[in-house]
Amino acid sequence: MDKTRQILLTELVGSCLLALLVVAVFETGLILPGGWADLGNETVVTLQFLMQMLTLAAIPLALFLFKIGYVRAILHTDESHVSSHLLFWGSVRMMVLCVPMVLNIFFYYAFGDSVSFFYLAVILALSLFFVYPSKKRCEHECHLDNSDHD
Repeated sequence: MDKTRQILLTELVGSCLLALLVVAVFETGLILPGGWADLGNETVVTLQFLMQMLTLAAIPLALFLFKIGYVRAILHTDESHVSSHLLFWGSVRMMVLCVPMVLNIFFYYAFGDSVSFFYLAVILALSLFFVYPSKKRCEHECHLDNSDHD
C-alpha cells in the first residue's frame, strides 16, 4: 500500500511541477505568451467552452469515482490485488484532474493571459486537496481501515 501511495503522490507532485514548469517557461520569456492569440476569437471561445465543460465534468467524476459500483467492487473483491487496483483507479482519478489543470495553464499563456483558463486551473488545483492520497484515505477507499462503511 505504501508503494502505491508513493506512486500516486509522485503523480500529484509531478503534475503540479509540470504546471509550474509551464508557468516558468512563459514567465521567463523562453516562450512568449500569446502565441496562439492570432487564431481568432471563435477558437478561444470554443476552447474555453470545452475546457469549462471538461472541468465541470472532471471534478465530480474524480471526487466520486470510488463510489461508482464497478470501481468500488473492484477495490473490495480481492485483497491480494487491491494495491494494483488502487494504483490504477487512483491514477485515473489523479489524471482526470491534473491533465486539464496543466492544459488550462498552458492555454492561459498560449492565448495571451486569458484569465478564464487560469481560473479553471486554480479550481482544478484546489480540487487536488480532496483527492490527496494520504495513507488514511488509501486504506479507507480499499476498506482496509476496519471502519463502518455505507
